Amino acid sequence: MKYTNRFSTIRVGYAIGMALIFIIANTVLCLLNSILIDKFICLAAINVCFFCLFLLLLIRKRLESALPEFNYITYGKITFIVLIAWVVTFLCAMVAPDFFAPFIVLPIILSTVFDDSLSNAFSLYLLTITAICLDYGIFILLCYVLMIAFGDVLSHFMRAKEGIERLHSLILVFSVTTLISIVFYYFNYLELSMAVFVFGLVEGLIASLIAVLAVPLFRKYVEEAQSNIYDDFLAPEYGLVQDIRKFSFIEYQHASRVSVFSRKCAEAIKANAPLAACGGFYYRLGKIEGEPMIDNALKLACDNCFPADVTQILAEYGGIIYLPSTKESAIVHMVDSVVTKVELFDADAMSSSWNQNMVIYQTINELSQKGLYDNSGLTMNQFLTIREILANEDILA
Repeated sequence: MKYTNRFSTIRVGYAIGMALIFIIANTVLCLLNSILIDKFICLAAINVCFFCLFLLLLIRKRLESALPEFNYITYGKITFIVLIAWVVTFLCAMVAPDFFAPFIVLPIILSTVFDDSLSNAFSLYLLTITAICLDYGIFILLCYVLMIAFGDVLSHFMRAKEGIERLHSLILVFSVTTLISIVFYYFNYLELSMAVFVFGLVEGLIASLIAVLAVPLFRKYVEEAQSNIYDDFLAPEYGLVQDIRKFSFIEYQHASRVSVFSRKCAEAIKANAPLAACGGFYYRLGKIEGEPMIDNALKLACDNCFPADVTQILAEYGGIIYLPSTKESAIVHMVDSVVTKVELFDADAMSSSWNQNMVIYQTINELSQKGLYDNSGLTMNQFLTIREILANEDILA
């Protein structure tokens, strides 16, 4: 990212929550399987190492925008999915017979918040802890490792929301789970029975049901913020909204105007309107803390866990350090420039629509001539549409 990422107290809190999940889950798993204290200490050491590496990798993936639906993945949702993964692991370990635990669903569930490498690593870690606690033999371990490998591949197909590809993926989940369990059971015992086939079919059915029912629910939970997270930051009762209002009512009015007109312009060109509205409202957030304004805005945004695309707009404030890199950022820059210019004149000076139109056209044309929006992806038609909307709005209303 272009902006500086800092630690957030909210994220630190969720990281501590994930650490507690690891500690409690491992302790309970060891107690249920009567693990001796020396073996428990060794497992604890493995868990500490893995959790530290997992957290570092998670931070790196977030910095690289490598997580699926990056702007909407929060540490809260990651913590929830981590908890679900541990619950599934417990059920596989304590309820399912050997060779017939549907570990194939672990990477599919984890793929709702992680990329392939994290999903695969986390799944193998959960399997390793389970194998140590339950003393899995080599064929049981290989059976579940292969399931996780297949699950990691099938998670790509499960992301399809509808269509024949999704149906094929469900058939594959059922077939692969059943086949792998039966084959490795035979490798271990060199015999098969009708009960083995029944267990395999039941396991495949359970894995398919989890994939078709539970996974979409998890994904819906993870992605639900896509439609409302920006508006949550604009709610009148939100802390930063109140802070801006207390800091200066004039600044609050300016932020509200920029937010409203940014949303209208974004809607007109089919850009992300909630993002533009949120970015517009907090565009001058750094004024609360003073200079350096951009750095202070980014610090406040990080402390409040703003979505990455909103933080990027704040980093591109005024085109001072970075030029607008998205349509939404360009819209916010244009609207803020126009609103600021119009506010400099009194209401009487702007009483004539001709006066306001002249100021707006001149302001936007000057910004365009400077090449500020060359990297934003705005087309000429979109630029003209935004200009016309602003020229026909009563900015000071």
